[in-house]
Amino acid sequence: MTTHPRGTAHLQADMTQTMQRYWDATAESYAHHEHFNSNDPQRRAWALLLARMFPAAEPKTILDVGCGSGFVALTLAELGHQVVGLDISPEMLRVCRAAADARDLTNLTLVLGEAERPPPDIGPVDAVISRHVLWTLPWPEQAVTAWTALTRPAGRVVAIDSLWSPQLISDTNGADYPPEVTRFLPLLHARDLNPARNVWRRAGLENVLAERLAWIDEVLRTQSPSDAAMMYRDLTFYFVEGTRPVTPGPDTRRK
Repeated sequence: MTTHPRGTAHLQADMTQTMQRYWDATAESYAHHEHFNSNDPQRRAWALLLARMFPAAEPKTILDVGCGSGFVALTLAELGHQVVGLDISPEMLRVCRAAADARDLTNLTLVLGEAERPPPDIGPVDAVISRHVLWTLPWPEQAVTAWTALTRPAGRVVAIDSLWSPQLISDTNGADYPPEVTRFLPLLHARDLNPARNVWRRAGLENVLAERLAWIDEVLRTQSPSDAAMMYRDLTFYFVEGTRPVTPGPDTRRK
């Protein structure tokens, strides 16, 4: 059965409001978890990954979608990139701005908006990145298509995320993550990399690559406090990326 467009729009609006309230309420605690000590193995591992993906020697304009409290955005800004951080949560943006000001970073702009419907005037950018965002999206194809539209030709669209175990999903639903949203999240329930890879291809991206981040998994499982290590045991991190075509594809419409 096909959902009526109006019904879909209302559902999307309701879910957006639910998630905004959730992330506003958790902004401070999430920031405490994300902003590790500079010597923390987790922080160093993620920072190394970002530096490999976006070397400081090649400064870019990068959009960080779902920037949250700002770990990725701040790290990229410290590498010398011009960064735009987009998030649905005003509280997350407030926390991110405070962290940027504390580090005297002037190359970070923050914008309030939805991952699946980002403001069109924040582009074009050289690259789009997200981390821990894909699994939260009810309509990931809509989001990645929108990110692609904001990217310059030959620009990259990159996401870092994780495969969740059924047990961890169940445990999270029993905690505080909104169950009325969780059931609608296709990539939360993915068991391999094919669903994410297919989203990138359907968005029209080229040179699509998806790989597991086994070395990140190892760091998080062996170098985290015992309570966090239990959670990471049930997560498998990966990245997926593709490039926007330089020229439009052939017109396949019938003449």
